[in-house]
Amino acid sequence: MPGILLGFEVQTGEPVYIPLHHLAIFGITQLSGKTTTLEALISRSGLRAIAFKTKRGEAGFTTYNLVTPYYKPRADWQFVEGLVNVALGEKVKYEPGMRYAIMKVCKGRKGLREIQKATMELARETKREFMKSVYEKLAAYLDIVIPELERWVFTDKLELQEGVNVMDLSSMRLETQHLVIASTIEYAFSYLDHVVVIVPEAWETLPQGKMTPVKWVAQQFIRKGAAIGNYLWLDSQDIGGIDKTPLRQCDNWLMGRMKEAHEVERILKQLLGLKVPKEEIQKLPLGTFYAAIGNEVKKTYVLPAGVPEEIGKKVAIDEISPEYVRDTYLKPSRVLEEQDLTYKPLWEEEKRKREELEKQFADIRTQVYDELKEEADKLVKEERQKAFREAMEKVEEIKKQWNVEGKEKKIADLTKELEGFRELKGALAKILPVQGAIEPTKETVNLEHKELVINVSHQGEEVVTMATRNIEGQILYCAVNDLPKEGFSVNEMNDALMENGWAVKTKTLYTKLSILSSQGRLVKTEKGYRLPQKVRFNIEKVEGK
Repeated sequence: MPGILLGFEVQTGEPVYIPLHHLAIFGITQLSGKTTTLEALISRSGLRAIAFKTKRGEAGFTTYNLVTPYYKPRADWQFVEGLVNVALGEKVKYEPGMRYAIMKVCKGRKGLREIQKATMELARETKREFMKSVYEKLAAYLDIVIPELERWVFTDKLELQEGVNVMDLSSMRLETQHLVIASTIEYAFSYLDHVVVIVPEAWETLPQGKMTPVKWVAQQFIRKGAAIGNYLWLDSQDIGGIDKTPLRQCDNWLMGRMKEAHEVERILKQLLGLKVPKEEIQKLPLGTFYAAIGNEVKKTYVLPAGVPEEIGKKVAIDEISPEYVRDTYLKPSRVLEEQDLTYKPLWEEEKRKREELEKQFADIRTQVYDELKEEADKLVKEERQKAFREAMEKVEEIKKQWNVEGKEKKIADLTKELEGFRELKGALAKILPVQGAIEPTKETVNLEHKELVINVSHQGEEVVTMATRNIEGQILYCAVNDLPKEGFSVNEMNDALMENGWAVKTKTLYTKLSILSSQGRLVKTEKGYRLPQKVRFNIEKVEGK
């Protein structure tokens, strides 16, 4: 047998065979028949193939085995650079300092979480404002990808059946899709043989002039995979946007219906000198391709899987229409429709279980939090009472020593002397109620931030010390120092935190804002939050620790 039956030559009806090799197929989505062609070749080759569903509502294959997405963490700088390229939508080299930052944070790391942690640490520690900005941007890109990865359940081993195996990635972000496709190609290259990997949307996953996670491993796969029977098949709407390195390794080109003038010109240049009118490329019927196979080019009607050869010949010689074949034969497999488990991904069931566990954990956490808060409030109250009693005793001692009763000047001097003992002011004001001699008692919240201390004061008698090592302190620091006093939204607070080098997850931020509001540190409004109106703020310098 000269190869795999592709279909039948238009007009003559002669069979056209295609050798097993790397392949590229182009044409307008849903109007050229690319997916039907790939499914037909796989079904007649007897090989195993892995494909990816990347778009919602994609027609896809008619008969296939649905497999759980595979992902293996990587931490080399080339991989991370490709990931950032996807997030940026442009080359990293156009972002000054980014490649250096990526190489630095990846050195010695084992996963994206470690890289993200290192990035945030460098963003806080670096003294150069330019590099601080670069690290903050990199941390923001990773903050997009990592939570998305943690949403899904992945397999650590691929079990492929004969025929088409599909990973449904349509619900994932583009960056996550790239990571899964790249990991799958790498696994196939390392552990499998005689497998076809179908790369979807090749203009997006293997873009011209820009590195992506898929591109990095695909180049290795297509250069070395054929030696063990592994082949890469590229599926794309056009030629222009694809990197030319993998295309150079493809000896089989299938070119279908295309309307855009520049793409038509590119197709004509791949026809090995065959003279074809531009209009013919723009009007190619469904399932008809110009097949550049080896040194020959043949206009071919591709025989879909499960369609009798006699029917395919009749379409090729224009006795029946390709739409008749589509409507009559190309329906979803009834066997697969009845086997619901074949369609239902394992990871969706795992995701449902995980969400149930997360809900149970959240309920338990809320209960424990309430109990701990009640106990903590009790302890705080006891400590306050103890501190107040001690303060009263100190005031009595000082009062006797100074003999200040009725002497306003000495009271003022005493007030100045006790400025460093703020915990005594409330007690002193009650013992010495001389008009104007002592300021009204205040509660002070100290936010320690290396070289700064912010005193957030409001009516009360207690002293609460908070530091920007904790998220609550970071939030209050931003509210005092960076945001409008009339109020701010959660997004504005998140931006202010990022500007100060603090990356806080959105879910955590909502929780902390709610807690601060319940404690009276913030006031909840219709549009977000604001600081209490009767609060005085002092910012003073302190020695760094």
